[in-house]
Amino acid sequence: MFSAKGNRLPGLMPLLLLTTLLCFVVGIVLPRLTAITPSAPLHLILALGIMPLIFGAMIYFVPVLTRSGSPEPKVLLSIYGAMLAGVILTTSLLLIFKLYLLAAVIALLAVAGLSYWMQQRARQSFGSPHPGLLWYRLALLLLGAALVAIILASLWPQQWLNLRRLHLHLNILGFVGLTALGTLRVLLPTVGSFQDMNAGPWLMHEWRLLFAGTLLIAVGAAWFPPITLAGLLLWLIPLGRLAYGLLWLKRRKLWLADGAAPSLATASIGLIISLLLGAAHGLGWLATTHMSELFILMFLMPLVSGAATHLLPLWLWPGAQTEQQNRSRTTLGRFALIRSMLFQLSGMLLIFDLPWSWLPAMVAMAQFLSVALWQTTNKAVVQE
Repeated sequence: MFSAKGNRLPGLMPLLLLTTLLCFVVGIVLPRLTAITPSAPLHLILALGIMPLIFGAMIYFVPVLTRSGSPEPKVLLSIYGAMLAGVILTTSLLLIFKLYLLAAVIALLAVAGLSYWMQQRARQSFGSPHPGLLWYRLALLLLGAALVAIILASLWPQQWLNLRRLHLHLNILGFVGLTALGTLRVLLPTVGSFQDMNAGPWLMHEWRLLFAGTLLIAVGAAWFPPITLAGLLLWLIPLGRLAYGLLWLKRRKLWLADGAAPSLATASIGLIISLLLGAAHGLGWLATTHMSELFILMFLMPLVSGAATHLLPLWLWPGAQTEQQNRSRTTLGRFALIRSMLFQLSGMLLIFDLPWSWLPAMVAMAQFLSVALWQTTNKAVVQE
């Protein structure tokens, strides 16, 4: 369902992907080499890397989810707005702090524009839209709420810390989490080469638990910690069903497969582990100050590398060029399970604040980045 033949983002999706991979490397390595505020590398990854990539992926997939035509060129402005916001925000956190307000306003406008376009596409849909569209719209709603929260924090300094926590959790679990899970639930059977009749019902029903769980965790982290455990439980119920229904029952087709499957399966486990570790941290059982970095290492890195293994060949060789796509996927998917294990290893080592904990993940990411860059530049050379 997530193959978008009619979608046209010429040259942009590979660029967004490479930017995200580079942000992963810089965002993890930079704080180990320089004395900068911890929020700068986190927002470099999330705002400059992940947000524009997710916007691009949404625009790429929505025409398929709604069975409508190719995206209009003007909707790409939301991607450029997200990129501009990411650049301004990173600059703000490194140099001129007050610029973050401008970044938040630009990002909010980009969210509003993309949300409006999705609403129009839903109305134009041939038949009922795929339930994945609802997940995208909810993710954008939570991102918009996160941006409003950080704008309000600047106007209400007494609540700065609380609203900042609200912003962080709505962003990571709401925007990134819902988008990633909605895509994962459909992409896992695709890369595992098996049919899954439960994907549609899962998407149609589980969003309620995840949406409510996100709100409870975010509000609890900001003002009333006890309700975060209820939010965590709401998240773990659908994740447990996903883990049993796919990761366990289809384990041979996922864990032992080549290509994207091991990375995406590992990302799913990494998400569950990072949520549990986050709960332990909230209860005071875990003293690490690197919870956001754990989420990036254990979930986002295997997720993005796994999704890119399947999707980058589609972006580089669109249409019916299956031979080139398969060859590209074989190259990108080589060492996928080893890479994923290195991401998880770095996350676990980070819990103990070991100074070299980031090295396994950086070796894995540098290897994947170099292969993805070679694939992209090689295609560009061939086209010339």
